[in-house]
Amino acid sequence: MKRYLLFIPLIFILACKHRTDSKYPGYNTANGKDYYKYTDLGNSHKAPHSGDVMEVQMRYAKMNDSVFWDSRDNGFPFSVYIPYDTLQSGGSYQKILLTANEGDSINFIVQADDVFRHILHLSLPYFLHRGDMMKVNARINSILDKTQFAEKEKQIREARKDMDIQEQLNLLNYVTVNNIPADAKQDNVYFLPEKHGTGPEVKNRSLISIAYTGYFLNGHVFDSVSVSSPLQFRVGDTAQVITGLEIGIKKMREGGKAKIIIPSQLAFGENGSSTGIVPPYTSVIYEVTMLKVNDPGK
Repeated sequence: MKRYLLFIPLIFILACKHRTDSKYPGYNTANGKDYYKYTDLGNSHKAPHSGDVMEVQMRYAKMNDSVFWDSRDNGFPFSVYIPYDTLQSGGSYQKILLTANEGDSINFIVQADDVFRHILHLSLPYFLHRGDMMKVNARINSILDKTQFAEKEKQIREARKDMDIQEQLNLLNYVTVNNIPADAKQDNVYFLPEKHGTGPEVKNRSLISIAYTGYFLNGHVFDSVSVSSPLQFRVGDTAQVITGLEIGIKKMREGGKAKIIIPSQLAFGENGSSTGIVPPYTSVIYEVTMLKVNDPGK
């Protein structure tokens, strides 16, 4: 999302309105807990108004500048779209965005708990804890009125149709090149046993432990869980794993190993993963080892 300052007059007003005695050099603060600084001023004077939508490139990082989410890595359209009214009623860095203009870039240092719980409505990721600060970079690409935003939505829908078709072609090519038999496709996933287990079979509500490696069709690994630190969960708890992975897991027994190829509609869908690691409309592959299966009653 981008915004522009009104150059010297507005900078002077903001400096008077917001305290500069922050514990982070170069940053200003309006409330003593959220900090910001402008890193680029666009040459537009276009500011947001009620009913507008801001198109913003966002990047989240830890305080050591390690980036853990970037909208540009999340696939088309590479930005997030935030209505003016959402910013006006928001907290943390969101209200400060309303003081910028199209083309501006702003760095923030804000409370991680505030961002994840009150803005994203998500739990804190494992590498952040309550009380931690985090960095947010926002660049306002454009400010759209209702007509402009409707046209942008139309363009995005058309582009997503093309992405859907391209994914299907990529998956078909992978299946063909790797000589995967047609009968391997079961319940809309490709299930390829690599080792048949001899232990208890997986049932709904079974408590299981698995190790796995998740990767894209090009072989790039995006996630893994080792045998020494397995993932344990109860089958049927939908928040634990993606739908396609659970479909494949239910075909396994303790001691078995299988490759499960999953199209995006049963994986991370049209929006990709919440972390931005898996782009929209992306088929994924999991190699799963079923380490332990406990009966549902245990």
